[in-house]
Amino acid sequence: MSSVWRRLLPREERVTLSDELRRAVAGRDWPTVQAHLEAMRGEREVVLDELAKSAVVREWTRGVVADDATPSLTLLLAASCHLWVARERSGSVCARCAPTPEQRQDPVALGMADSLLRAVAEREPEWVQPWSDLFIVALGLGTDRGHMRHLFDEVVRREPEHLPVHVQYLQQLGTPHGGSDDDMHAFAYGAMTHAPEGSSLGVLIPHAHLESLRTAGYQGKGYLRNPLVARQLHHAADRSVRHPDYRRGPEWVWVHNVFAMSFYLTGQLPAAREMFRALDGRYTRSPWQGMPGKPLRAHRRARHRSGVWW
Repeated sequence: MSSVWRRLLPREERVTLSDELRRAVAGRDWPTVQAHLEAMRGEREVVLDELAKSAVVREWTRGVVADDATPSLTLLLAASCHLWVARERSGSVCARCAPTPEQRQDPVALGMADSLLRAVAEREPEWVQPWSDLFIVALGLGTDRGHMRHLFDEVVRREPEHLPVHVQYLQQLGTPHGGSDDDMHAFAYGAMTHAPEGSSLGVLIPHAHLESLRTAGYQGKGYLRNPLVARQLHHAADRSVRHPDYRRGPEWVWVHNVFAMSFYLTGQLPAAREMFRALDGRYTRSPWQGMPGKPLRAHRRARHRSGVWW
């Protein structure tokens, strides 16, 4: 297939490990893995999550305990592996999202992750990832909202624009989790306006609208045809992805997909076209998995109807 035709096909964005890191994992060269992780900064969280998918890594970290001789990064990697095992049981991050109690995340794996993460948080008080992962543990256990807020505050105290924890906390404020649309949208607006212009947190506005639409059912698309919603989307884009100070972070493909889908559903096709062109064929399953049919097909249909064929 020619390169021209390949570009017509959306491709799912995936985290890729460097060849050297892959070789180190395959060869069980843990000092080299440790050195790679120590050299990383912003992308360390996503790399740890990707490493946790490896059976070789999970086997290596199975017996890791929080003693003084174990490096903090090894504890973090072991905790990521326990979180991966817990998620594999249910396929869901949130305990309240599980259809039945049997489909909730493995509480034993969550407990082991919790113990390791608390040890790292005490040892490395300025690191953000122990707290962001403790937030994920709390989601899996179905912890009360007060404790969730405490963990959220600990994350943003260390990294004010931490996008994943903002997204997860926003979802917990929605109607399915005992909150309300008003709470969710107020949080999204407050987070966006308190962040510097150019921040990726602007995506919380379209994400909140998609959450409201998902709660109402995707057949009720009239919700997104409200002119006020369109104005809010454009305002959010102007403060984030369309702002001169915007810089693409690790989640940029998801951010642009959320804006693309939101603009498409509101009928703002020129704005959707701009997002699709920036993506250049990249897509993420979220948010498209909420649309009727398969995510890839929904993305491709919206992309083509927005006038982007390459």
